[in-house]
Amino acid sequence: MSKKKASKTLKSLSKTQRRRREDIIDASLKIFERDGFESAKMSDIAEEAEVAKGTLYLYFENKGALLEGVIQSAIIPTLQAADDTAQLHQGTATELLTKQLEIMGKRMASPEMKMLLRYMMSGNTEQHRKVVEFYFQNVIQTGLSLLRSTIQQGVENGEFKKDALDVDPLALLGAQIYTTVWKSLFDELAPIDAVRLGEDFTRVVLEGLTKR
Repeated sequence: MSKKKASKTLKSLSKTQRRRREDIIDASLKIFERDGFESAKMSDIAEEAEVAKGTLYLYFENKGALLEGVIQSAIIPTLQAADDTAQLHQGTATELLTKQLEIMGKRMASPEMKMLLRYMMSGNTEQHRKVVEFYFQNVIQTGLSLLRSTIQQGVENGEFKKDALDVDPLALLGAQIYTTVWKSLFDELAPIDAVRLGEDFTRVVLEGLTKR
């Protein structure tokens, strides 16, 4: 489902329908966490959400569609918050970039991201590919575009080096990506301080971008 199509679908729902949809998504997260995505049953999700199984299928045709719902409800609003921050920001590009990376970092360290990453890396079925493509189009591309815009702002106002525009925005998300992978694989063995890691990484990156 494209971002445009997903947005249109949500807009067509009434307030009551949106609340029910959110209840189903919240229930799916609990069941996915409890049973694992592959073992989770739509009937258990319906029971957890306190809706009839038929009602569940009116909103989501399968578990893959539910994952897209998780992305829409839990992940995409984070990017909107980063964009809103840029629209309202009155300070320096350095301050803005720091805030945006902090917003993205908190979401990438969340249980939702842990579950999504494990799923997207766990198989190569058509359903997997659809979720990966949906995430790439609606999250990755949007997030990188936001960061690229902030870097350009910093270059234009003389705050960042001119060659900062040559930096791949993915490089700015190194700590956030590392945190997500770590939490998926090693967190039970050695919990990581995601906030501190993000702050340290952002400081190092900004030292490289900022004019002396």
